[in-house]
Amino acid sequence: MTFRKKVLCITLLSCSSSLALAQGLIENDANLRDDLNWLNQQGVIQISTSTWPLSGEEVTRALANAKVSTSEQQHVITAIEKNLKLKNSTLKLDLQAQSDSKAVPQAFAEDRDAEYKAAVEFNSGAENWDVKLRVNAESNQIIDNGDKVNVEGSYIAGKLWNQWLAFGQIPTWWGPGHDGSLIRGDASRPVTGFTLQRAEQKAFENKWLSWIGPWQYQLFAGQLQDYQAVPDAKLLGMRLTVQPLPYLELGASRTLQWGGKGRSQSLSTLWDAIKGNDNVDDTSIDKSNQHASFDAKLSLYHWFNLPVSIYGELDGEDEAGKLPSRNMYLVGIDYSSSFKKMPYQIYAEWADTRTSGKVWGYSYWHGVYTDGYYQNGYPLGHSIGGDGQMYSLGGNMRIDPMNKISGRVVWLETYASAKRFINTVYPEQDKIKALDLTWTNTFRPDLSLKINGWLTDSDLHGRDTGASVGLEFALDKVLLGK
Repeated sequence: MTFRKKVLCITLLSCSSSLALAQGLIENDANLRDDLNWLNQQGVIQISTSTWPLSGEEVTRALANAKVSTSEQQHVITAIEKNLKLKNSTLKLDLQAQSDSKAVPQAFAEDRDAEYKAAVEFNSGAENWDVKLRVNAESNQIIDNGDKVNVEGSYIAGKLWNQWLAFGQIPTWWGPGHDGSLIRGDASRPVTGFTLQRAEQKAFENKWLSWIGPWQYQLFAGQLQDYQAVPDAKLLGMRLTVQPLPYLELGASRTLQWGGKGRSQSLSTLWDAIKGNDNVDDTSIDKSNQHASFDAKLSLYHWFNLPVSIYGELDGEDEAGKLPSRNMYLVGIDYSSSFKKMPYQIYAEWADTRTSGKVWGYSYWHGVYTDGYYQNGYPLGHSIGGDGQMYSLGGNMRIDPMNKISGRVVWLETYASAKRFINTVYPEQDKIKALDLTWTNTFRPDLSLKINGWLTDSDLHGRDTGASVGLEFALDKVLLGK
């Protein structure tokens, strides 16, 4: 870099760093979710982590009201602060490499778009606006979208009256599951579109509504990429969560695949889809592909002083009597504690994406939107796609504010189905057993290293081992010596 370019770069960074406050929106992050969930179950904070992206204000509010009583709890809060400091860096570099395509079902916030990726990210914002520009260069794409240089993960957002409105390519996750969401996960590439949600999840002040407790909603409207069956098909979604009791969270979600080339996109057709009035046998009606789900998470800490939660999700591919039908299921339990002052969390989870326990080739498929509930062949819902079952046992342990280890054991079965081919990640009937281990080290507030290794055993493809490494660091700290 020439002296003139270096001076220009430092000048730009100095100007922009004065604008970089806490992020308006926080995209999917497994370490952050684990730490927030651990504090939730210890009774230290109260925050919903079932709707992503999160708002930065809500995380700040939760930490400001934290009831810390042990050194382990403080270590977790320190780890969160380090994580957010790196996220809020004005200029950041992210490097990733993995040995091959990974057969283990994708976990929350796990980036598997390409075997090799280099990304430069710029962040800036103020109280009422937030901008993130991320430029990715990919090689050996796993999810092939034809754009080896893209801006996935970028957005621009503004806030008005406690509402954030954002436009961009933002990963989304709806539900309490550790390893999957039946209705809206992040196994596919982000869908380009608009997102609207609250900044703080505080309860209504009105005495008639205050019983609802802290609440959040999220609305989404976007367009699917490379959807061949119905080009330019739209994806619409809405989610609402409430916490009427400190130990109980309830959620309801709805998504629609609607419109697109050759389909009616009138407001009346959209309103019929929202009301569910297009779920009829009349072939003259422009039908949408609808999903509806209910989820709940119950903490036992309130009654038994046990840091245990149970959770579940039910998702319907169809509707009967105004309720979801042809259902898929997810249930789980998790436990948070500490061992020799090292906080840890363990969980067990089961997901069934068959149609009410039967293999009909119906799950994540539709007679009009025949590419299914997928984008680029990767599911918009649970990472295993339709017609499968997955059992997982996993957990994580924070050795100290800098080091964390996590892992899971997975048993997956995918079933023979006439529509199996639309699932690019698991197109065949198979049984897979897998071990997945990760170590994360935040050497400094401006540098994070993540190493992941896995072992799989497939009935069809035999055994496979692999590894990936990711390095993330704040370029503004390096260039300015901060």
